[in-house]
Order: sequence, then C-alpha cells, then structure tokens
Amino acid sequence: MKNQWRSLILLAIALGVVLLYALLFKDEIQFDVRLNRAKVEKIFEPRSVDSLSTEAGLSAEKARQDSIAKARLTPDTTHQRVLFFGDSMLEGLTRRLVDYTEANGHELHTVVWYSSSSKLWAETDTLEHFMRKVQPTYIVVCLCGNELFVHDLDQRDKYVKTILSKIGDIPYVWVSPPNWKPDTGINDVIIRNVGKDRYFDSRTLQLERGKDHAHPTFTAAALWADTIARWLRSPNTLHPIRMDDPKEKAKHRDVTLLQPYRQ
Repeated sequence: MKNQWRSLILLAIALGVVLLYALLFKDEIQFDVRLNRAKVEKIFEPRSVDSLSTEAGLSAEKARQDSIAKARLTPDTTHQRVLFFGDSMLEGLTRRLVDYTEANGHELHTVVWYSSSSKLWAETDTLEHFMRKVQPTYIVVCLCGNELFVHDLDQRDKYVKTILSKIGDIPYVWVSPPNWKPDTGINDVIIRNVGKDRYFDSRTLQLERGKDHAHPTFTAAALWADTIARWLRSPNTLHPIRMDDPKEKAKHRDVTLLQPYRQ
C-alpha cells in the first residue's frame, strides 16, 4: 500500500513539473511550432504555371544554344549542293571556290548576274528559278557591290529581307562586297539582317584591284576565296561545312552568266 502511494506521489510531481515548464516557456514552444510549420508549408508551396513554363523555356533555349555550339566545333562533312549567286564579283571568286567544293565532295552552281543589285534579286523570280533548278542544301550570297554608295537604306533593307525570305530555312552565308571606298551603310544593313555569324566581312581585306579599281584581280580574288573557305569551315560561321584546302584545280565548273537587266 505504501508503495502505491509512493508511485502516485512521484507521478503527481512529474506532472506538476511538466505543467510548470509549459507555463514558464509557452512562448518559446509556440514559436518553435510556428517556425516548423512555416518551413513545412514553404516546402510544399505550389509553383505557378508561369514559373514552370519560364524554366522550361530557358532549359530548351540552353539546349538549343549548346547544340549550335557543338555543331560549330565540327564542320558538316556531308555532300552539299551549293548555290553561289550575286553580282560580277563572283566571276573571280568562283574560279577558286570551285577548287574547294570539288576537293571536298560538294557541287558548286554559280550564277553571276552582271550589274545586279539586291533590288533585282528581290523583285524578280531569278533566285526562285535557280533554287528550283539546283535544289541547294547550302547558299552563298555575294551581293551589293553595286550598292556601296546608295542612300535609300530603308528600301535596301526591305530588298535584303525579301531575298532572305526566298532562301528560307536553307543554311546560308552572305559575303560582303570588297569595299574599295567606305560605303554609306549597305554593309550595316546586311549585318543587321543576317547576323555576324552568317556574314563574311570583306571590307578590311587588302586586295589588288583591276583596271576599274573596284574588282579584285583574279590572283587577288583567289586569295579572297581562300579566306572565305577558311571561314566557312570555322566555328565563326553558324553552319560550318567541310572546306579542306584543295590539292589540285577543279576540272568542272557550272557557271551561269546573266547579262545586265534592261527595262
């Protein structure tokens, strides 16, 4: 009987201690409970659809950029049907570029339209005709050598946009004219539309000129073509292709010569 009373007394003392602790430290206990609850709620806080969409978009863009960067490290070695079109500057360039395309398993189809401009290529169906004929997998443009000193740049911008819309999704690069004097802005128009990784800047090249002081000599044009070819196989261009140095002259040329347009 005495043992039972002793047990009851000890139990009462223990309960009393617990109650006393609770009364004295109730604020701290409530704070801890609230803190823990807040942490749990934060962990399970629902995320908005916009947040998830933004993260998914950023992830997809990163993957796209990574893919582009990886592709630039190694030139595309597959066979390319290259359509090379533009003005009279092509006459010297194509003599050397065909050596590169033949040596690397590509086809080069050149269309030289003498005295042509972005206006003519934009407003006629000439480009569409040769695209249907060649079925190109790669396009090289060399144009605007006859527009270095124009002032209607807004209109030229529209012509360049029209040409690019005709090219569509086909990989392409635009070789700038080899300025013999500072231009009035046509190169800025081209860069703005095609981007620096599809624009080969010929303005700073030191090229020997012919009797007209504008067109490079055939020897200089060959050096110009060598520089373009090195760029075409480098990571500096958006769509690098195989362009190893040729060991011999090409035996075949497909060149179409179009006379100046007369209305």
